[in-house]
Amino acid sequence: MTIDLTLACTNYDWTRPLWTGEIEPEGIDLHLVDYHNPERFERMVRHGEFDACELSLGSYLASRAHEGNHPFTAIPVFPYRKFRHAFIYRRADDEFGLSELEHKDVGLIHWQTTTAVWQRGIVGERYGVDLETITWHTTKSEGDIVPVDVPERFDVVHDHREGSATSALAAMLAAGEIDAAFATAPLDGRYTGGRHDQLRREKRRPTDVELERVVEDSRAVEADYFRETGIFPPMHTVVLSDEVLDRYPWAANKLYEAFERSLETCMDRLMAPRWTPLAWANQYVEHQREVLGENPWEYGLTDGNRTALSTLQRYAADHGLIPEPYPLERLFVESTL
Repeated sequence: MTIDLTLACTNYDWTRPLWTGEIEPEGIDLHLVDYHNPERFERMVRHGEFDACELSLGSYLASRAHEGNHPFTAIPVFPYRKFRHAFIYRRADDEFGLSELEHKDVGLIHWQTTTAVWQRGIVGERYGVDLETITWHTTKSEGDIVPVDVPERFDVVHDHREGSATSALAAMLAAGEIDAAFATAPLDGRYTGGRHDQLRREKRRPTDVELERVVEDSRAVEADYFRETGIFPPMHTVVLSDEVLDRYPWAANKLYEAFERSLETCMDRLMAPRWTPLAWANQYVEHQREVLGENPWEYGLTDGNRTALSTLQRYAADHGLIPEPYPLERLFVESTL
């Protein structure tokens, strides 16, 4: 028996064998589609458009408080991870460290992004910042994905901006509307405020503002964070619709196994990285192995993933995304554990 399943996920190196058909889940004719974040998340959470979908962990955790409204369940696959110290920005003429964020204005995309949960949690727990002293500015509505009621103890200002959320954060930071930006993607080092054609019409000259990372040697700081915590922060998981799980309960395991084989194929290629244009690829790979070990992208409820997910849930509960941390086994399809 073969079933058709639509999977929405990014074409990463470690999922590419699924895209090319080199790896095929047994008994499943997989149709892959890709949409940019957060469109993919919105389509799954609000409309259930896909049989399976790569989903933000922050939104997935928030959805578990209203499972009846969000009929999908995750498998312990984490297709996207990222250290997040390097994505906290300031203006170059305003020097301060992560421990000095209290009483500042900080921009976010919205409260529930996994990136923001990790960043808030890390600066609060590891840098001693009282998150309740910060004025948080969000550029997108919480209702864009999973409705979240932010606790009143947090001072949150909704500065809804059209267009790219990353560009909005850069513009707000350059204009002095916020002191720091907790971004999900790199901000341009030099940001020119305003479109040149508009500036010409208004007879104004563009003003260049330098933006920079708050953490200057972010790679070393992130490596130390991993050495101390064992956490390579997971950002996304993969969910399957409960309708598929009810009709074909075996599909979860077959899809999980395919993701694992796809990851293994990618990691094998990394052993001899001749295919990448990076000049010092071998040295980068050796350094990563020295710091993170052989396979920091591991799936399943391993000890490392349990630590990371428990930490993320603790932050999510403190920030009001979930009422309390859930047993990890409740979050995933039982047969895949």
